[in-house]
This record gives sequence, structure tokens and C-alpha cells, in this order.
Amino acid sequence: MASPVGPASQEDRTLLGAETPGKGRRSAPEAYFSRLLAAGKASCPCPRAGFWSRSASRAAGQKVVSALFGLTARLRGRAANPDRKLRAVPEKSVLTPQNVGISVLGGIAAAAIGAVVVRGGLGGLVFAHLAPLPLLIVALGFGVVHGATAALAATLILSLALHPVIGMGYALLVAGPAWLGAYVASGAPRNGRDFITGNVSSSACLAAAGVLAGVVILWLIVATVSFGSLEEALNPIRARAFLILDGMLRDKELPESANPTELSGVIARSVPAFLAGYGLLIHIANIWLGGSIARASGLLTRQWPDIAMDYRLPRSVAGLFLSGVVLTLFGGTSGAIGLVLVATMGMLLMLQGLAVVHVWVRGSKSSALVLSVLYFMLGFLGWPIVPLAVLGGADTIFNYRDRKPAAAPDQPQKTAESD
Repeated sequence: MASPVGPASQEDRTLLGAETPGKGRRSAPEAYFSRLLAAGKASCPCPRAGFWSRSASRAAGQKVVSALFGLTARLRGRAANPDRKLRAVPEKSVLTPQNVGISVLGGIAAAAIGAVVVRGGLGGLVFAHLAPLPLLIVALGFGVVHGATAALAATLILSLALHPVIGMGYALLVAGPAWLGAYVASGAPRNGRDFITGNVSSSACLAAAGVLAGVVILWLIVATVSFGSLEEALNPIRARAFLILDGMLRDKELPESANPTELSGVIARSVPAFLAGYGLLIHIANIWLGGSIARASGLLTRQWPDIAMDYRLPRSVAGLFLSGVVLTLFGGTSGAIGLVLVATMGMLLMLQGLAVVHVWVRGSKSSALVLSVLYFMLGFLGWPIVPLAVLGGADTIFNYRDRKPAAAPDQPQKTAESD
């Protein structure tokens, strides 16, 4: 849009970015508005200086408004956003050869990690924890479009090089949750707007959890219909678990009262829930790690949130968790679906409880010690997951974190960098 006061000159460029003598640095719209106002007064047809006629002032006002919208569009690189509730961030998904090449290389790296995971062994177990990382680095650092390109490239490579079923499993369990989590973590941008501006961290985790839980539950239903019963579908897992447990019983690694047949059945029914819950934990850790890498390299355009305060789940998550607990009282497919809901929603609630603890210990001299002990117990014992999930569920109702600053306003607070 051309300037209503003539082509851009050195004075225009000065007003758009330079410092005004004696007044300090002014924003571009403010400086441009001042120039338009001066130009309008200079061209005013009214003989009395400093006063405009109604028609002249209306015309000048229209020019000012149109110029401001055009200036905003040029500064942001897209149409001006009239909705102030939707905060925009710079669009990075530009289809240049360099960016496309980076996304393809990210897909190749992700496919290589996926191939190592499929081979199994200790290396496969280690790399399974980093499977989503290349996709997340590309999506968070170079844009969600390039993240989708990397995900598609990795899925295609695994489908052609190994097997289409492996490619489909990778797309549903790794690429899909990772990309959707990165998309939500980026604010869910669409048409130049961010549709998620608050609680981004919890929304990203919830998005990944929804995909994983949905895929596993869908598999349980399809397997039940295809095999006639869920027990029949889980027989290969149960047989392998029975062989391992029977060998441990013979080596006296298990008590003589242990029944390998019953234990193998319990393990087989728990595998889908374990896959969903532990897979969600891997995705959440990689979302944080990928964002940290993009941030350290200067590629992250969004402001890093205060995760301990930003992570707030809707109350429906606690409702789904309780529904899952009720479903576990039944057998068959319903019980297996309940276990999946308990594992995924419980993991999300556990993280909210952990966020509550982070806020509670802020400013305390023993915060580092308390958090170190807590994380050690989580990693090596596991049982603190239960009380933390209960605390997280209660926080969705009572908002414990909002009470802490009010109860101790003078207490020194740590910055978001520490979380």
C-alpha cells in the first residue's frame, strides 16, 4: 500500500525507526501517525491555521487509518489482525529451498532413529526415548509446516525401507502426537493468528495425550472385533510374558507362590495402557527438550512460558481419569480402555501436581533439595506419581497455585528460567 503522503523518503525511514531528537525513540506507528498529522495540517484548505473543516478532517482521518493498517501489515508481513485477543507471532513456515532441505534432513534423521528402534536391543531402547526429537526441533524451530514435512518424510522412508505397517505405526504413535504437540505449543497458528495464547504447555501435552490415547483405544476396539475377543488379540504378548515368567520361576527369581499364567494375563492386559502412558511421558519430555534446543539456538519465536504457572489442565481431564477408574472395574475391552485413560490422564494430572510443588517451593532455600529428592523418587521408585496425580486433580478445582503469591506477597520468587 502506497503512502498517502508520497513515496518513501529518507525522512520516512527516519520516522519509521530512527530516534526523534529530544523525544527519544518512538514506535513506528506513532512516528508515522505524527508525520501524517503534520502533512494533513499542511494541506488543510481551511484558511484558519490549526483548524480543519469537517470534510478535510474526515478525509485525513481515513488516510491515517488506512495508512496505519497498511503499515502494520508491512511490519508484520501479513494482513493486520483486528482481533486483539489473538496474539500473532512471526510466521516461519516459509517454503524456501533451505527450509525445505532442513525439513527433509529432519525427516531422514527421524527415520534413522526409527529404524534403530525397530531393530531392538539396548540401542533401540535408548533411541526410542528420542524418536520424536528431530521432528519437534524442526517444527518448533522452523515452523509447523516444515515439521509436517519432516514427519511425512520420515513416515514415507520407514514405509518404503522397512514395511508399510511400521510406517503406519510410526505415523500414529510418533509423528502424529509429536507434530500436533508442536503445533499446539506454537499457539495453533492459522491464517496469521494464534488460536491458543494461554496455558500453552498443558494444551500441548493434552494434544499429544489425546492422539496417543485415541490411537491405542482404537486399536483395542479393532483388535477385539477382528479376533473376536481382546484376550485372543493379546495372546502373543501373553505367551511371551509367560515364557519369561516361567523361566524366572525356575531360576527362583520369583516366589514359589507366583502363578505365571495369571501374571502373564495381567501383564498382557496392561501393555496397551503402559504403551500409552509411557509413550506420553516420552513425547512430553521431547517437547520440552526440542523447545529448549530451539530456544538455545535462537530459533524459537515464542516467549518461553513459566511452565509451573502456565500448566493448567481443564477439569474434564480429571473427569476422564475418574471415568477410566470406573471402567477398570469391568473386564475385557472396557477394562483395557479404562486402563488407557487412567495411564494417560493420570500422567497429565501428575505433571500438574508437580507444577504445584514447583510453585510452592519457589523462594525457599531448600527448593533445590526438595525437588531433587522428589525427582529421584519419581525416577527410581515411581509411587509418588499417585499422590502427585491426586494433587493435580485437586488443583483443577481449588487452584492452589493462585493462593501462594496472595498468601506471601513479599516472598522472593524465582524466575521462569528456573523451571
